Amino acid sequence: MTVTESRGVKTSIIIPSLNSPLIDQVLNKVLDQEGYSDDDEVIVVGRDDKGLVKNHIGVQFIDTGQPVTAPVARNLGIDAAKGTLLIFIDSDCIPQPGWLREHRKAHEAGHKVVGGGVLPVGDNYWHLVYNLTMFHEIFSTAPAGERPFLPTLNLSVDRSVIIQVGGLDPTLRKSQDLDWTTRMNEAGFQPYFWPAASIQHQHNRRTGKKVWQDAATIGKYARQVRVRHQESLNTPSILQHQYLTLILSPLIALYVTGRIITRRPETMLRHPETWPGIYLSKIAWCWGASHK
Repeated sequence: MTVTESRGVKTSIIIPSLNSPLIDQVLNKVLDQEGYSDDDEVIVVGRDDKGLVKNHIGVQFIDTGQPVTAPVARNLGIDAAKGTLLIFIDSDCIPQPGWLREHRKAHEAGHKVVGGGVLPVGDNYWHLVYNLTMFHEIFSTAPAGERPFLPTLNLSVDRSVIIQVGGLDPTLRKSQDLDWTTRMNEAGFQPYFWPAASIQHQHNRRTGKKVWQDAATIGKYARQVRVRHQESLNTPSILQHQYLTLILSPLIALYVTGRIITRRPETMLRHPETWPGIYLSKIAWCWGASHK
């Protein structure tokens, strides 16, 4: 991909979507954001077989013709974007009131890489477990501050950063955001968490099986990225040994689950019923990390 200087548009909002049934709701909430104007643009990249995107005037749709991975879709969106500020949001994320304003406010405060908050809520047990286990570092109730990395489901990046570090690694099915924002950090652009720029994550992991599968896939690719950036991410040496990671997975999962509870007690103590589910998701992460 080739990233060039902006050509006039103020903010580009990039949404990868693979026939998301929620894309219509996401676009409605994006276009209704306070401060959104004709100087901004929204780019949806992927597939939209139900034609939900075409109902929104002014939204650019890049049809990939066939399913592509999220990093490929985001890179295509970056190539097409004209804004000086690029905001990434997933097609299952509903931006809350003030979302766009808060992202811009964070950049006006001098931050070049900004992650917004994820509401610590869920529609059923496993839906809630997934949001709690995956996004405990960026709950909308957590304090603002520096982070070593941030996820792309709710991320804003100054164009100058992408010009310097390049795009996402298309070889990574998962954890490409861990790699990308770590590279930004290594290049001197400190990721910053701004909880007020919040979204509600309406993902489709609503069963234990789906949570297990997704956590295992993330574990597989996250281990690769953590080994790749071992010094920057203070990667535990145990992750260098895949089989040892699997053997010790009950202890690793117990430690990580306890750490989540103690670091976010204001949220986790309200949902003690989710602790076993979070523990199982960390077992799944270790299981995935033990596979090449």
